[in-house]
Amino acid sequence: MTWDEEYDIVCVGSGVGGLAAALTGAENGAKAIVLEKFNVLGGVSALSSGQLWPGPTHVSEEAGIKDDPQDAQAYVDHLSQGFGDPEVRKAYFARSREAIRFFTDKIGLELEVIKGLPDYYYPAVRGSAPEGRYLETKPFPAKKLGEWASKVMKSPFGDYYVYTTSNEYIASQIRGGESMGACFHRHIAADERCAGAGVAAALVYAALQRDIQLRLETKVIDLVIEDGKVTGVVARDSKGTKQIGARSGVVLATGGYDWRPDLVRSFDALPVAGNMTMPTITGDHITMAAKAGVIPIPSRSPTQSPIFIGYGVPSETIYGRQSSRLLTPGHPHTIIVNSKGHRFANDSFYPDVATKVGRFDGQEDGMPNWPAWLIFDQNFVDRYNLLPNFPGMPLPEGMAVESNSLHGLAEATGIDAAGLAETIERFHGFCKTGVDEDFGRGTVPWGRIMTGDFNLPHPNFAEIEKAPFYAVKLQRVTMGVPTAGLPINGNGSVINASGAVVPGLYATGNSAAWSDWGGGYNSGIAGMRGVLYGYLAALDMTKGKGS
Repeated sequence: MTWDEEYDIVCVGSGVGGLAAALTGAENGAKAIVLEKFNVLGGVSALSSGQLWPGPTHVSEEAGIKDDPQDAQAYVDHLSQGFGDPEVRKAYFARSREAIRFFTDKIGLELEVIKGLPDYYYPAVRGSAPEGRYLETKPFPAKKLGEWASKVMKSPFGDYYVYTTSNEYIASQIRGGESMGACFHRHIAADERCAGAGVAAALVYAALQRDIQLRLETKVIDLVIEDGKVTGVVARDSKGTKQIGARSGVVLATGGYDWRPDLVRSFDALPVAGNMTMPTITGDHITMAAKAGVIPIPSRSPTQSPIFIGYGVPSETIYGRQSSRLLTPGHPHTIIVNSKGHRFANDSFYPDVATKVGRFDGQEDGMPNWPAWLIFDQNFVDRYNLLPNFPGMPLPEGMAVESNSLHGLAEATGIDAAGLAETIERFHGFCKTGVDEDFGRGTVPWGRIMTGDFNLPHPNFAEIEKAPFYAVKLQRVTMGVPTAGLPINGNGSVINASGAVVPGLYATGNSAAWSDWGGGYNSGIAGMRGVLYGYLAALDMTKGKGS
């Protein structure tokens, strides 16, 4: 094969997984290139909260937090629910710890513990922890990027996603820290990027320091396979098509398949879904790997995938179509109900709601909890509101059904009026005691911190009493973490349909099947898997020593 260009490592996609692989390779002497299909760098990682969940690490230990890896192992084993590869999952903590040490000490990534943020299922699940297992990057000064600052993604869903950290949010919620508004304006003034945008900026900066080639608006359209080994890619940009050689290997880090409705329908069991990813997330890894005899596999039930609940905003256009927004439920003055007007889940903890809306029951007309609605009053709008609007602003046009009475709201939406009235009356009783006798609202610390108002006697409870009343019909919303992906082994090598390694082909992040973790989810795991398997793939290609 005659190559137009040749490198040791070719990374397809510039999210945390692709950048992690390129940086690890470069640190071990490899010549690396990152090819990004979109017009800015960062991938879905840049749109995220930027959290990493590696379990116990030197970062948490240096913060004075004691943790037992065996406890963390018990927690993830419970979450797996029998899915995934136990041996690969067992290696997760040792190798994640190693990878975090590498990225802090060798790459210069400034990570800190998100203090006060518990595991999703703390304290109910054995081995869960009250804090210490989540990490995030410190705010990154964009000026360090120079002309590349405009080439690294900032969320199109608003500056709120770019200029606040999880640490600041937790501090403002439970420790009386600086207000989120003050944090927001301070970071904007300094152009310090936080969360996923901060991770992307920090990793791109590290890549530039190591002379890693970064190409934008470059679509990889094919793998080059010679004698059964992946030896390069065919890429297309505005100047035409090139054949780019990969002496050591190709890393597929293209994300999920959110913009492929057929794949979302087939793998995630969602006939209709909104999404919050960029339009380049079209399952390219699946298309390309098929040439090498690779079949994507689901590693869990779709109901166990982190497919969120959210809502559409008809008046807002992002990426050329009506936007969808994530809902983190549980704010005071709100409940979630089905068409019978009944609550059906702990509606202060999104994983419980997301699971229950997908319930199928042949004796109850199929899906008894779908469609579902968020019900709230004017107090919620005045004090909390739904993005993209802030407290006190009117709701975006066309987003909600509005009525001056709860009965009128029920009639306008088709919700059973008697059922809704009964539910709200019962909920108001819980608001007085702070005890949800039906679904345990407010009992999960993670959910209470995320959406509770700690100025109230019971943070997740307040009555729905002030007219006008509103109903927002909920959507299922994907955020780049799919049910299916390419099967990999512990080094990130892709496995074909015969169970054999495809030489020269690797996958990381959301392109890789969750065959290590299996069933459950905890925020920060998707990002950490990107870092981990990008790191391990590059070590395997370079036979590097890691940390």
